Formats: sequence, structure tokens, C-alpha cells
Amino acid sequence: MPKKPHKSHWGGQGWSNNSETKSYFGHDDRTSHSSDRSKFSNTKPRVSFKKQNYKQDRTKKNYMTFPSDGDEPMINSYNNSLRPMSHRGRGRGFNNRGRNSPLPRRACSRDDRAIFHASDSHWYKVFIPRGQKYTKEFVIGNLNSCIAPFTFTPIMYKIDGIDASFFVDDQKAALKIADCSNRITTNDGFKMYFKVKQTGSPPLEINDALKDRLKQAMNKRYVQETNALNLSKFYHDPDLAEDYWCPLSKQNMLMTILDIIQEHIPHLEALNLDSNKLHNIEKLSLLASKFVKLKILYIRDNKIKEMSNLNALKNLHLEELRLEGNPFCIKYKNRQDEFVSGIRKMFPKLLRLDDMELPPAIVFDLDDQKNKLPSTHRMFIVQSNTNAKELASRFLQQYFLVFDSSNRQSLLEAYHEQACFSLTTNISQNLNKFNPYLLETRNLLKVLDTPRRRKLLKQGRLPVVSFISEMPRTKHDLNSFTMDLSVFSEKMMFVTVTGLFQEYHNNDKLLRYFNRTFVIVPEGAGFCISNEQLHISNPTVDQEKQFDTSLSVQGVPGPSCAVPLCTISSIDLSEEVKQQMTITLSQQTKMNIEWSLKCLEDVQWNFESAQSAFQKAYSLGQIPSNAFTQ
Repeated sequence: MPKKPHKSHWGGQGWSNNSETKSYFGHDDRTSHSSDRSKFSNTKPRVSFKKQNYKQDRTKKNYMTFPSDGDEPMINSYNNSLRPMSHRGRGRGFNNRGRNSPLPRRACSRDDRAIFHASDSHWYKVFIPRGQKYTKEFVIGNLNSCIAPFTFTPIMYKIDGIDASFFVDDQKAALKIADCSNRITTNDGFKMYFKVKQTGSPPLEINDALKDRLKQAMNKRYVQETNALNLSKFYHDPDLAEDYWCPLSKQNMLMTILDIIQEHIPHLEALNLDSNKLHNIEKLSLLASKFVKLKILYIRDNKIKEMSNLNALKNLHLEELRLEGNPFCIKYKNRQDEFVSGIRKMFPKLLRLDDMELPPAIVFDLDDQKNKLPSTHRMFIVQSNTNAKELASRFLQQYFLVFDSSNRQSLLEAYHEQACFSLTTNISQNLNKFNPYLLETRNLLKVLDTPRRRKLLKQGRLPVVSFISEMPRTKHDLNSFTMDLSVFSEKMMFVTVTGLFQEYHNNDKLLRYFNRTFVIVPEGAGFCISNEQLHISNPTVDQEKQFDTSLSVQGVPGPSCAVPLCTISSIDLSEEVKQQMTITLSQQTKMNIEWSLKCLEDVQWNFESAQSAFQKAYSLGQIPSNAFTQ
């Protein structure tokens, strides 16, 4: 039975078939080639729903064909080149679509998605063929509309020849952009094509042009009222991302940023570094030296993996800190007390942590108290007893003059009949040099044998002086002495003396530091030592410098010469002590023995006065040249 003519009008709904329709909208432009169809020549062509007998090529994705009745292949919209067309039809795998049914959108295929996992890179480059004829605003605006409500930030959008490209640093954004391919219609009727490729990070080159743009972007982010700078998500800044990639996670970029801040905002008080993918914050240790007033720091939502990484910031005197969103914070999710305690150890002045108020810490901060501490003095005398100072100074002056002489037997009169003496040292044995004190050290933490402890304790005047006489020869630097007289009474003085001396061992001159503690008691008309403990160690670097300076000023007398700690008043001295004083003055002033003796006699053997008299006469040029002739 012949079919009735179909009278539906294609111009009423759906796509029109007038001559002005664009080529990619038109679909069936066949002409009738059968006499049976001549009476329909002035009507619209009918749709054939006849099942087609053809074999589907399963090796190609989305490959479909039309009946071979004169159809012409469509031209691809983005490059106008001939390609196999994805045809519409019915049958298995075609979702029962009609011949003129629109194509479903092409989602990112499984093979395309696999590319995104081929490496560890989180960067993707989006290519837009023939993209140079579209503005950036048109491309990005339509992409954002296509993937809404999801958003993304294009980085380094640029035109390269006739194509355009930009970077994204988010895999989800890359997938969604790939899904938008052939879904955006341009003003000239073509479909926009996007090709997404996983790649490395964008190129980073720091030059003067970039620095100028950085300053402009940072100026907009600076709040003058609070002296605060907000650099959160800095590499996504719209004033920069269009042309540059500015990651603070790169050390050279971070250093450039810090230098700019130091130049223009040296008194910065608050800094926000949130969401900058920071993982290595070692360079942030420079914040303490560059910005001494910095007290608020935000570094949340970064990639800091361990709490120990925050040691780079411990020199900052922070009052507020934000850390949430970093990987290491997850470890303390159920251990908040431990988390807060660990942070407070690094930042004892912290009052606010992750929007949580902290109680004031109870600490004794030496930095805050240093202005309140008394100044140091080379001499401490209990109760400011002038008589005690004079007695102790005279006694020790005589003692060390004899100790540095070639004959120490005169010290027999300086020790009590039942005196005790012990030596300790922390100088280790050198492979090339013998330590003369090592065998006699009486360190109670190391010497556990009781008989040996007793043997190392020298008891009696004769054993003490005999042991001292066997020690290496020395030359003490009186200018380095300190003295503490902590106990003074009619029956006892407790004196501690520290300083430097040179030890003459064979042909070597070794610098040593000493600490001697004396218990001095009255004996007849004078005083003697009843107990002494001597500790010898190596000097510090500062002490070595102090000793070198002391030697340099001794060679050229002048106002810079330091006055010895110990003084001798006009009292009866033994001839051996006077001889030693004369030699010491001669060594310090470079005068010969005759003139040194004359100088001491003129001031009644007061060593301090002799030095002062020499300096005054030397500065006035009153000392004849023959006084320095040896």
C-alpha cells in the first residue's frame, strides 16, 4: 500500500533548511533521483527510519555511517579539513538515535584520562588551535561558563603563531577543559577545539620587567593601616598569572619577593603566605633578620610535612600563627595538646594559634631581661670590704709572681702545714702532643677507684709544692684575671681566680685557661693556703683573641695598657719576689732590668703604680733611650 505523503514542516521546529543555513548545521542536501519522488520535489526530504545493513568498525571509537544514498561528508569545524565523519544511525551501540539526531558531546576518553596519570607532574598545558583569532577574555570566559560552577585560573596565556595556549595546575580543571572541546561555538559559527597535555611546570625567568610587575601586584595587596602584606595564592594573582608564573615555592622567586619587601616594607608586622604550595621553608629563616617587627605569620594550606621544619622560623617573635591545612597537622588531629605544646616550645610568645587563643606562657626570656641584669665586673668582693680586697690582691699578686718564676720552692711559705691540693682537667690527649695533666687529673666522675682518688689528692705542704714544682713552666696574663671573694672573715677567705696563661712545654707555647679556688686562713702574722683546687682547660675563641690583644699592647706601652687586677702596697717583700716583679715589668715595658728596678723602687714596689708611672713618662718622652738598651 503506498505511503501517504508526510506533511510535517522542518521549518516549524528544529533546524531550518534554507539557503542561508551554515554548512555545519545543514545535514541532508540530497536531490531526488527517482520518478516516484518527483511529486515531492517541492517539499522537504523525508527521514528514512529503515534499518541499515552495514558492519560497524569496532576499532574506531564513535564511528558511524549514513546510508550510501548520496550523502556528502561534513567538514570538521575547527580546521576545515576532510576527516572521517561521525555519522548517526540506528542499531546496536547507537542509543536508538535518529539519523538527524544531534551528536552527543564528546567526553574525555579513557585513553585521554590515562595520559593525566602518566607522570607525577600536576601541570597541564591547554592548546587552542587557531586560537589567535579569539581574545583571551572570550576563550576563558566561555570555558568558565562551560565548566561552571567549577572555576580555574589560566597561567601564562600566550599566542604562539596562529595558536594559543595556557597552563593549569589542577588535574580536575584539565579534565573539565578537555570535556569542553567542540562544545563552545565561536562568533563565526565554528566549534572551538581544546587539546590538553600533561607537562612540566611553566618556565620561570626573573628579570626587571617581572620585578616591576611584582611590585605593582604586592602594592595592591599591602594594607598600610595594619602594616600587613597578603601574599596568599600569589601565583594565581590575576595581575601576574596572565603573563608570568610566580611561585613562592621556588627558592629564587621567594628570595626575590623577600628582597622587595625588605626594600619597601622593612617594618612589616604581618605576612600571609597561605596556599602557596610551600614545602621547603628553610629560606624563611631570613624573616627573622629582615623583619624584626614581624609578629603575625599565616602559612596554612601549604605542603609542610613535619613540625621540625618550623625550626627555620623559631627566631621570629611571633604572637599569631596559622598552620592548619599542612600535612603535618593531620598527625596531631587527635593530639591537640601535644601539637600546641610543640608549637609553644618554638614560639614561647605565641598568643594565638589557628584562630585559637592561647594562655600567656610562663617563661624567663633572657632577651627581655638583659637590660636589667647588672654589668659584669672583673672583681667581686663580698660586702664591698676594702680591707678584704687589699689583702686578697696582695696575696695573689705575690703568689703568681713566684709561680711564674723558675723556682717555685718559695711557695712553701704560702701553704699550710696540712694543705690539700687537687688538679682536674678536661683537655683530651692529643695524638701529637702529650698532656702533662692527664695522669694527675682527679675528676671524681671518671676516677672511681677510691685508692687512686686518695693518691691524686696531694696532702701536706711538701707534697703540694713538690707537685707544683713539677708542673710545666707558665706565664700568666694578669690582664685576663678575674677574682671573686665570696667569703671573708677573721678566720677564712674563700677566693676564686680565673684567667689565661701560657704553658712552656718543650719548645711549644700552649695557651690555657685556668680556674683556681683558694681557701686562705690566717697563719702567724700573715696568711696561707689550706685548700686549693686547680682546673685547667682550653681557652675559647674569644679568650684567644683577648690574649692576642693583650700581647700586642704589652709590646708598645701606652694608654691602652690594661691595669693588672692585683695590686701590691708598700710592704716587706722577699728578694725573690722583688726580682720576679722586676723581670715582669721589664718584659711588659721593654726597659732593661736596671731601669725597671729603679721604677719599682721609686713607687715603693707598687706594681700598678710602676706601670702608671712608666706610661706617663713614656708618653711625655721623659725616658732616655738607654733605658731600652739590653
